[in-house]
Parts: sequence; C-alpha cells; structure tokens
Amino acid sequence: MGFDCGEDEHQAVLLDGEGQEAFRVAMTNRRDRIEEGFALILLRVPTGAKLVVAVESTRSHGRLVTEVAKGLGCEVWQVNTVALNHFRAVEGQPRKDDVRDAYLCARMVYLRMQGARMKVEISDEERVLSRLTRAYSRIMEARTRALQALHAILLELAPEVLHRHWDGPKVNSKAMLYLLERWPGFRGLERAQLRSIEKILHSCRYGDRAADVAKWLRDVARRIGMSNEERRIVTLEMQNAVEQIRSCDAALGQLKQEISERVQRHPVGVRLLEMPGIGVIVAGVLIGELLPVARTSREAQSATYSGVTPLGRKSGKSLNTSSLTRGVNKWVLHALYTSAVAAKKCSAIDRAYYEKKLLGYAGHKKPHVAAFIALGRQRHKVIFKILTTGARYDKETLISSHLERIKDQQQHEAAA
Repeated sequence: MGFDCGEDEHQAVLLDGEGQEAFRVAMTNRRDRIEEGFALILLRVPTGAKLVVAVESTRSHGRLVTEVAKGLGCEVWQVNTVALNHFRAVEGQPRKDDVRDAYLCARMVYLRMQGARMKVEISDEERVLSRLTRAYSRIMEARTRALQALHAILLELAPEVLHRHWDGPKVNSKAMLYLLERWPGFRGLERAQLRSIEKILHSCRYGDRAADVAKWLRDVARRIGMSNEERRIVTLEMQNAVEQIRSCDAALGQLKQEISERVQRHPVGVRLLEMPGIGVIVAGVLIGELLPVARTSREAQSATYSGVTPLGRKSGKSLNTSSLTRGVNKWVLHALYTSAVAAKKCSAIDRAYYEKKLLGYAGHKKPHVAAFIALGRQRHKVIFKILTTGARYDKETLISSHLERIKDQQQHEAAA
C-alpha cells in the first residue's frame, strides 16, 4: 500500500498480488481517521497476507501514518523523493497527482526499485538527538540570514567597517552587536563620549587598542550622510536584525548544552569525540542520523546515504564527469564535510590525505571542495567502524596501516 501524505489529507492506494491498483481511500490527517482508513484497507487484505506500507517521509506529514502502521504490525518502507520524481517521469506523469503518487510509491516497493528501502528502526535517544541537531542547524541558518541582512545594511550606512583593512569590530563580532544595541543605526554615536565607547570595547578585550578604535568608530558615525527619515527606517531594520541574532545565539546555546550532555552520556558519542575534527554537534548528527542506518547496511551503502560517494554520469557532452549522489541525508553530508575541514587543521594524517587529494584534483573547478569530500569519504570508513563495532579511534593504528599500504604499493610498482 502506498501513501501520499499531505497536511490536511492522505491518499492511500492498495495493490493486489499482481502489482495493480485494487483499492484506494482518502483519509484526514488525524489519528482516528487514519486508523479508520487502515481498517478499511485491512478488510481487503487476503487472509495470511502481510501489509507493506510505503511512504515518502516517516517524519512530518507521514509521522502519524508510520506510527499507526507500526502499531498494526505492518512493514513500513520509505521511498526517496528524488527517486519517486524520476519514476514519475518514466511513467509519463506530467505533473504531481496525489493518488498517482501513492500508486507509484506502492509500485516502487512492489518492484523493490532503487530508492525504496525498509524503514530504519531508531531509538528514542537517537530520535531526540536527530531533532535537536536539526533544530540547531535551522537556527544557525536563521542567524546567518540575519547576519547577512545586517551586513547589507552596514554596506549602505557605514561601508568602512566592512573593508578588509578595517581594524575595528567586525560585523559578526560581539563588540559590533554591543555597539549597535547601545547606538542603533549608529544614531548618537557621533556625539558619544570616547570613554563610553571604550568601555564597550574593553569588555570585548580590545585592551590598549580601545582608545584608537573608539575614535575610528566615532569618525565613521560622523561621516554618515543619510537623511533622517531613511536613517530612522534603517535603524529599525538594524534593530530587528540584531534582535534576531541575539535570539538565535540564546537558542543555540541552550541546544548545544542539551546536545553536549546527551552525546557525552551516549557510549558511541564518547568514542566519536575521540576522533579529531568531531565535536558534540557533529557527533550528535552522526548518532541521530547515521547510526540507525549503519546498523542495517554495509559501509558502502552508508557512505552513499551520507552523500560522500561520487557517482559517474555519462550523457551527451558530459562524458568524463562525476557528481555526488542525489537524494542523500544532507545533515550527515554537512557533518562529514565540516568535520573534514576541522580535521585538516588538527590532524597530520587527515592533512596529508587532503593535500594528496588536492594534487589529484588539479584542474577541477573546485579542487578544495572535492578534496574535502574525498577526505570525508575516507573518514567515513573509520566512523562506520566506531558506530558499528565498538572500535575506538587509534592514531597509531591508522599510521601503521597507512605505511603498510605505501610499502605494498612500492613493492607492487617495483615488481611491475
């Protein structure tokens, strides 16, 4: 049975033993209505047959459907949205249709097509960590947007503070936020006493530079030539951006504290934190998003799910190109990429592998990105072992195995 889940209503299509539509039913997105819909469907399931439920997402729209299906003992499969879009195009469906999409979901599971997989069981602790890390990521994105808005406003109001040679508070620094809270839109800063500005700068550890920076800031405010009416609106925009940044910072602090406590209590989290480049946020993502998949898949399948496996696509003029797998878990991909960037700075092994790959990707349009993804793929092998075997990160073992591979390669080249 395939489901197309919506905010208000779900469409369900039941297939017969030949894979053809046998029954369809619409149900409101309420638990009792979904249970009634399942009752109607189960009446049409032959005795001794097992009902398999296919949904696009087991979260959000499909959360209640998944819970009811599991409660009734049904087998739940998840269909990748990108794969469903391709299948829709192959079937000649010109546009999205809810009933047709429910049928195609069921067909993908019936045919065991690539892009359909059995729902991974996830524990309550992993589910909580997944929700916490996703919330953290979304709030970080909101903070970035607010910071970009503040940057755009300052570019019109006082572009000097954005210059590369500017030695005062940067746009994303605590000192700049304090200054904008004290003098929104720099209004009144041109008349402020230097010791008032220096007091804020001293609280941000500017030390002996505080006096000079205070003079520069006051000179910047005096050079602003915007009209009073426009500046009043700009001040309101700037106040809103600063309030959003402050709100995001407070929420991020609370979420990080919660994630840190849960990761440090988790047995896998403790082992992940021993690996260079992995902090509490990345560890939380790996436990909440990757660990459930790693328990039931091979390392190569887990890497594909993580998005660090390049797949070649040869079509038309693009005969020698490769790109990343589509429809992957973007949260895990981002975590592996950022951990690879951090590991390059603090781990000699990872830095050496990155530099080797950087040379290999010479001529690539973004060689550093490709090298970091390759490093993330290499690190995924170690992470997968930590997640699935209880192994601990051991730098000496990695170095010795690396030297053995180099020795074997040299002997093979000499023999050739």
